[in-house]
Amino acid sequence: MSQWAAKGFDTYPVDTSISLGSNKTKVLGLAWKTLDDCLTLDTKGLLEFISTNKNTKRFLLQAIGKIFDPLGLIPPCTIRMKCLIQELWKNKITSDEDLSPKIVERFIFNCKNPGNKKEGPLTSEEMMEAKYFLLKQKQLSSFHTEMTAMRNGDDICHKINKKSSPFDKNLECQGITNKLGELKDFLS
Repeated sequence: MSQWAAKGFDTYPVDTSISLGSNKTKVLGLAWKTLDDCLTLDTKGLLEFISTNKNTKRFLLQAIGKIFDPLGLIPPCTIRMKCLIQELWKNKITSDEDLSPKIVERFIFNCKNPGNKKEGPLTSEEMMEAKYFLLKQKQLSSFHTEMTAMRNGDDICHKINKKSSPFDKNLECQGITNKLGELKDFLS
């Protein structure tokens, strides 16, 4: 803004040619189709990378890391990959260890399954589905923590507040866990 104020709008000249068919602009690393007003994700580079067929945990993490989603708009697509990473960590697979055929098959299925591909922007229903999935996971983990604490005779409230997951801060920002707190206050 300061450059525009000092030098005028010619600092970054506007494109003189506008093509209606391919009117795309990069916004936060995502392609923005200005005519349709939707953000798209370019998967061409990812699919080329996957085609090298290295079946190690390191390769899998590199492939998943290539999915750039700074706004968190595509969780319905990325949640399966995150579950796959979680399974690798639970099985304590090292970085250069070959993956089991079952995991490789799941990864390839998640990347290339034509039945899951959709065109166009994410709908509000898909966004809500992803949020409800995260909420359900949070509720299940809280329930498990509460049941374990009750069996051990521990203070339930202390256990719940002590345990946090990487999703907690994200869910709190979106007001989802606040609803759980309101329900808890209502019941007590």
